[in-house]
Amino acid sequence: MLTFIEGEIVQKNPENIIIMNGGIGFNIMCDSGLINAFPAIGEKTRIWTYMNVRENEISLYGFPNQEIKSLFELLITVSGIGPKVASTIIASVSPDAFAIAVINDDYNLLTQIKGIGKKSAQRIVLELKDKLKKSMPNLELQVNNNDPMLQQFSDQNLLGIRNESIAALMVLGYAEREADSAVSKAFQEMQANEIEINLNALLKLALKHLSIL
Repeated sequence: MLTFIEGEIVQKNPENIIIMNGGIGFNIMCDSGLINAFPAIGEKTRIWTYMNVRENEISLYGFPNQEIKSLFELLITVSGIGPKVASTIIASVSPDAFAIAVINDDYNLLTQIKGIGKKSAQRIVLELKDKLKKSMPNLELQVNNNDPMLQQFSDQNLLGIRNESIAALMVLGYAEREADSAVSKAFQEMQANEIEINLNALLKLALKHLSIL
């Protein structure tokens, strides 16, 4: 089983990436919300992978880091959630924010994540709550629905932009907590100044905050 693939990115499409390793081009499925988390075409990288084996098909799903891959593998254990839906979810929210929502029974936040409906949210909490408590024992759980750090990203599109920005910063070598903090500060500044929030603008301002930390 493949754990990760290191090689040169030769093609990036809305739903897949092709990476060259040892003269072989691997077609790796990836949600459009995570595509920009990987380096540009021509650059070398490591892509964490999950092999999905079906009766007549074998597919590789790719992730920018091991933490996101672990969340994906956890999600596909939930009844009714397959690889495609799981890919959509991991592209819309960070692992920590997702875990906090599940452990705190925050159905309101969960149903705002792209790919999760009311019934799916109920199954996720039922099947993953105890698993997340055991796998993430040191996670800060004292977060409620009124916390502005979660509410500011309640819109589905903003969740995707936030996740892409954090993933892009992590590719540049920043720790997740550093990236998360910088993106949150950048978002608040843009919101206060009524600046339109998009990926490029948010990432640029987050990098500015990181440079002065």
